Amino acid sequence: MINGELLPIIRPSDDAGLVYVGGIEEDGMILEGSVNSPATGETYKIKNGYLDLLKARTGAHNVANLTNFLPGAGRAYEPLWRVRSLSLLTGEHFPIERELEIITGLVRPVSGGRYLDLGCSAGLYTRSLATEPVDAVGIDISPSMLKEAARRARDIGAKPSFIRASAMKLPFAGATFTGAVCGGSLNEFADPSLVLRETRRVLERGGRLAIMGILRTGTPRGRRLQRLLSTGGVRFLDPDELRSLLDHAGFEPDPLQRYGPIFFAGATRRA
Repeated sequence: MINGELLPIIRPSDDAGLVYVGGIEEDGMILEGSVNSPATGETYKIKNGYLDLLKARTGAHNVANLTNFLPGAGRAYEPLWRVRSLSLLTGEHFPIERELEIITGLVRPVSGGRYLDLGCSAGLYTRSLATEPVDAVGIDISPSMLKEAARRARDIGAKPSFIRASAMKLPFAGATFTGAVCGGSLNEFADPSLVLRETRRVLERGGRLAIMGILRTGTPRGRRLQRLLSTGGVRFLDPDELRSLLDHAGFEPDPLQRYGPIFFAGATRRA
């Protein structure tokens, strides 16, 4: 599903916005149908709860990305891993409500704003933001994750928009979002510096960014595990490297919040 008011700012090929061709609508949300790019003549489908801008392209750049395309990945992600992940990684009780409270506090949503969830997976942050009086948009490359994200949003009566697109080439006009969030996906992006630069481009001046991710560990056992995961494309940053990435992308970083190997980073888009 997608809010029809987003279509003018969606730019799949650096051209003008999209135009609604027809389909099924409800309360301003397009549930199913087609949109067209007047500049290129290309048509994109809205189905299974999301607008697909990638079509036959996977958008994947490493093995870690491809695991999200496995059968059942979307359905299994939150109940089997996501709701327990921070408790397992930090070694302390870290419920999902605590995580969402931290992320919300960092991004500081304002009423009527528009917020982007980068690599939204099954839509945890997207639907949480959608319960605020804001317009929430989740993007991901995995059809399985997006279908599950749309299902979970419907189950709680939330109305975020979901788009299948790459975070390394965000399909939006510049300065069209109030803030952005990213939950763990920064570790899996093939080029996190490019994603951060793209995020700055689509944020308004003074826009907020909130990230949760995993730092490079200092324990021998942790280093061995992270070396193994890195062969599949997962990367782990140290605090100085993370701050440098944010700084060079055009953000003013907040002091880092650390819980064992887990970090929460807030930042403000510089002018």
